[in-house]
Amino acid sequence: MQIPIYIDGAVEGKLSITRQGNMTAFEADLRDVGRVVRLRVFGDGEGYLGVPVPADGRLRLVKHLSPAAMHGFPKKPEYAAEERRTEEQQKAEPEAGQKQEEQGGPGKHVLWHGGKPHYF
Repeated sequence: MQIPIYIDGAVEGKLSITRQGNMTAFEADLRDVGRVVRLRVFGDGEGYLGVPVPADGRLRLVKHLSPAAMHGFPKKPEYAAEERRTEEQQKAEPEAGQKQEEQGGPGKHVLWHGGKPHYF
């Protein structure tokens, strides 16, 4: 399973979640945003993963958790981020297949390019 990683409201990478025996493996790969990122997994629960480290110009994190360590983690993970996304942020995201157009708000403009929003 792969879920998006949101940093500052934009999809900046992906988190792969797989089963390896009785362990759950998490592998995060995201753009280096130039600061420390503390990743959490959100869904029908919340779990802390850790801090990805720089590798080959990107940020990466690999973590294996036992069933006991998975207590409290979402059974149905939806996304990874530093904090839970608000309903407003989730509604602002374009639907899959929908034409991505320039979106804006008071004092903030968003240009969609390559499936990612760019704020200016």
